Amino acid sequence: MVRIASRFHGFSYAIRDIAVEAEKVRKTGKKIYPLNIGDPVIGEFQTPDYVKQALSDAVFAGKNYYEDSLGVLELRQEIQKREKRRNNIDLPVNNILVTQGVSEAIFFACSTLLEPGLEILLPGPVYPPYMSYANFFGGHAIEYKLNEDDGWNPDVDDLRKKITEKTNAILISSPSNPTGALYRPETVKEILNIAGEYDLPVISDEIYDELIYDKDYTCPATLAKDVPIIGMNGFSKAHLATGWRLGYVYFYDPEEKIMDVRLNMEKLARARLCANTPVQWAAIKLLQDPGVHTQDMVNRLRVRRDYTVKRLKEIDSLSCVIPDGAFYAFPKIDLRGRWKDDKEFCLDLLRETGIVFVFGSGFGVLGQNHFRIVYL
Repeated sequence: MVRIASRFHGFSYAIRDIAVEAEKVRKTGKKIYPLNIGDPVIGEFQTPDYVKQALSDAVFAGKNYYEDSLGVLELRQEIQKREKRRNNIDLPVNNILVTQGVSEAIFFACSTLLEPGLEILLPGPVYPPYMSYANFFGGHAIEYKLNEDDGWNPDVDDLRKKITEKTNAILISSPSNPTGALYRPETVKEILNIAGEYDLPVISDEIYDELIYDKDYTCPATLAKDVPIIGMNGFSKAHLATGWRLGYVYFYDPEEKIMDVRLNMEKLARARLCANTPVQWAAIKLLQDPGVHTQDMVNRLRVRRDYTVKRLKEIDSLSCVIPDGAFYAFPKIDLRGRWKDDKEFCLDLLRETGIVFVFGSGFGVLGQNHFRIVYL
């Protein structure tokens, strides 16, 4: 009999798992309204024509070969310029690693930093793959509290209390999936100070850094001084290329404290050969000519955010913090004894109405009694 590795016990991904239940409902003849997947391209937002043309040009120019495992040099140079221009970060080009989406970057980071006996501090609620991969590699995901009454900003005192001798990294995710919260700069600075005090690296998930409505984004690396940052970003969301699966990791490491982390993540990159070559060449065009599609999307999403939150607040037994960025709202449910938990609520709603939300407990213990709605 074939034996399955124990690392898969309990492995799950709530955002996609709910889609399995939705498919069962669809087969009964009910119309499905999928508000569970954060993919702007499946709706009215489309990859810009000039970027699609750049991909076609790359293919027909013969750029269909294996590339450098770190990524196309010209793309890494454009990413280097982007981070300097937008965030005033000075990065050596070899401190940039091109990945197959941020998901691969998360996989690389967790596999490098975690093993049995080691812990990572994650903001709760949190994007599920961080928990899944932490457990997959034998580590332990510890949630520190995001305070709903404070706009889902991190509870820094709770974070400090969760640090032990086993802690090996701290995650910042701002703007946040699933809450849409943009952390205050002073709060980010407090987290960085704690990381410096305990000599810990900070992982910064920045995939939504251009999808912000009414505030200004502050990149953690601009505040970090000597605290090493493993920054993660990509082209899926703000640049409407979800299916292209292209992202990158940068290592802000002025004192080379995490050089071994970078070198071992590069080993993983070599083992998977390279990210998609023609897509990388198309991304060069996108960075050189950002266009207006991102700002247009933000303008339209702001209207949808406001309408979504307004309607949610009009529903008895629901409350909702206004998201600062991304395209998610994370309402709180008063279950009132009708449902035993948020998952049962979402499944009941799906079966009765065809509306697909992601249950909040899928984003960790601190997501309980909530659900995530995508307002694309």
